[in-house]
Amino acid sequence: MGLELRPYQAETLDALRKGFASGYKAQILYAPTGAGKTEMAIALLEAVRAKGNKAAMILDRIVLCDQTSQRLDKYNIEHGVMQSTHWRYRPYERIQVCSAQTLEKRGDFPGLNLLIVDECHTTRDQTVEFIKNNPDVRVIGLTATPFTKGLAKIYDNVISTVTTKELVDQKVLVPLKIFVAKEINMEGAKKVVAATVAEAKRV
Repeated sequence: MGLELRPYQAETLDALRKGFASGYKAQILYAPTGAGKTEMAIALLEAVRAKGNKAAMILDRIVLCDQTSQRLDKYNIEHGVMQSTHWRYRPYERIQVCSAQTLEKRGDFPGLNLLIVDECHTTRDQTVEFIKNNPDVRVIGLTATPFTKGLAKIYDNVISTVTTKELVDQKVLVPLKIFVAKEINMEGAKKVVAATVAEAKRV
């Protein structure tokens, strides 16, 4: 099965490419949950590989690395998982999936052209150091909540081309349902005053 992007996904990738062409080195891809950020990331990884360059996607947990590897398999995209004990350890592949912890232990990634950081709003300190120490590597951070303090010190551009409402209108997402808890009726309920620590000791 080949990877086919929706129009708004293709528009997002075009905006990221224009951002890099304009001189931005680290950009945030901001899209709602369900917009297909992983598919967009995979399309970017494959585009870099097709040009003969190296790309990597880092995730915060090993289980997410396996899930991303499975998604790449779904689209028949050759890749490696950068963990020495992993069955898919293939350091020669031009696309690598690895955990943030693995990147920290390696300390470097020779020849890397593009780094995609999943859930970049929770970026680890060592990942930030890697980005700062490798200014020639283009970086894309993925997130649905780009509101963490300090992100502007890491990323210099934000790309957002679609909203949750637009995804609902396009039938990509189902309409939202909001549930609000009603106030509990406490009429007739007994009140018990908790004893202070000092009072409890005297008892």
